[in-house]
Amino acid sequence: MGSVRMFRDRVVSMEQTQEIGERHIDLLCALAVEALPGYALVAHGLDHERDHYWLSLANAATGQTRRLVFTRMFLSDARRLPAVVADANAPVRAQIVACIREQEVRAEIFVSVAGLLTEEERLERDEIEAAWRRKHEAAQAARRAEEERRARERRRQMQQEEERRQAQREQERRKRAAADAKQPQPGERVGRRRRRRGRGRAGGGGGGGRPQPDQPPGSAAPRPPQAAPATSPAAAHAEAGGGRRRRRRGRGRGPGGPKPGGGGQPSSS
Repeated sequence: MGSVRMFRDRVVSMEQTQEIGERHIDLLCALAVEALPGYALVAHGLDHERDHYWLSLANAATGQTRRLVFTRMFLSDARRLPAVVADANAPVRAQIVACIREQEVRAEIFVSVAGLLTEEERLERDEIEAAWRRKHEAAQAARRAEEERRARERRRQMQQEEERRQAQREQERRKRAAADAKQPQPGERVGRRRRRRGRGRAGGGGGGGRPQPDQPPGSAAPRPPQAAPATSPAAAHAEAGGGRRRRRRGRGRGPGGPKPGGGGQPSSS
């Protein structure tokens, strides 16, 4: 919406510039010829890019051309062109002619309000510009101070965040160190197991080092282990011989061998 309004204002401004220039074309030509004798109007129109009204003049004797450019402020300011329209002998007329004559060597002659200011108007303009400059510099200083304050605040927050992370890492490191200290080492576990096994073998009689539970009153006492009966030499020899005979019988069995229950030698046919 703002861009549309800006475009509309610019269009209205250019229309006003062209309208004022076309309305007072004769007066503008008279001022130009008065400042530049020997020149005559060739063309005129509106400069849309700069919003200026221009006159093209040519000198028939020398063949030189000049282009006079008038700003919209000059055309519409009550103390400039409108004052000459109201009074042909107004003091501003001589100022306009002098402004054009000072730039006669240029191909483009620029006529604006700034070039027609009196001494008092220049002083007033300088005061206004100085006040605006001070205000602008104060605004820039305030902006820079605000940017520096924000930068310091960001640095402070980043430093606090880094300190917080460092403290968190230190706390986690301490927790891991405490957990590692509580866990027993592998060498300590093996030593304890070996000591436990040695104590059980030394203390127990035949129970593998485990203490026997207390027997209730009236129960039978555990039976002592009985020794195996001794074997006589004759019995051992008989057992050995029986084993050899069984092995011999087993060796004779097979296809073509003696049958069980028969004689030692096979009968001849």
